[in-house]
Amino acid sequence: MVYPKYKNKHLKEALFNAKGYINWTQFAKKCKNTPPKKYILIYYQSILNHFRKKYQPKKIQLDDVVSIEQYKNIGVVRMTGIGSPHAATVFEELIALGGKEFLNIGSAGGLSDFGIFLCQKAIRDEGTSYHYLPHGEFTHPNKNLTRKLEKQLIKSKVEFQKAPTWTIDAPYRETIAEIKHYKKTGVKTVEMEASALFAVAKVRKVKIASAFVVSDILGEDKWDPQFNKKHVKQNLNKLFDVAVSCLLKK
Repeated sequence: MVYPKYKNKHLKEALFNAKGYINWTQFAKKCKNTPPKKYILIYYQSILNHFRKKYQPKKIQLDDVVSIEQYKNIGVVRMTGIGSPHAATVFEELIALGGKEFLNIGSAGGLSDFGIFLCQKAIRDEGTSYHYLPHGEFTHPNKNLTRKLEKQLIKSKVEFQKAPTWTIDAPYRETIAEIKHYKKTGVKTVEMEASALFAVAKVRKVKIASAFVVSDILGEDKWDPQFNKKHVKQNLNKLFDVAVSCLLKK
């Protein structure tokens, strides 16, 4: 039997959803902010520190795990976990709070080069997306928002490449055979969230685009991790600033 176990699960109605769990009126008394309509999802504390220093956002604590750092009409949320289930859960809750446009900005393993990569589509090698959509090889970001982010990258004179990504649930099971296979098909990055986020966005009818900074190279004979190198941190901050500029535009 294929996954998920219940046939055609994606066609069935859920017992409850994020709107029944969380809504903005719960936080109206805690802050005077209007709900953000646009969000940037990040995964690094260093980016959040950069954001706080440069933009001086206001903090809204949702619960013990998730908080929103708001600048104008943009909310920034640092994911405190990794992988598709965590990212999709937080994403659902931000949509329930009124989010309409999202940029997913993270790091990724590279199958060829270091640098910045704008995601064209994502291979569904994770489990979460199959609870939202029927079986298929790819999920896709929103075309218009992806193009908007691309234009901002060009305007900001940031070097980048456009390529598909490979989303996987098991980072310690990225096999040499898979790396060789996906590299031949033009895939440039591997990460753990994009394909699921694209699936949620399609079902919930919101816009999302994604871009990554390569932090480590998965070669065919060795692994080259550079997570804490200066060029990775600089590219993450650079990409984040582009994301802010992108979402500030109407």
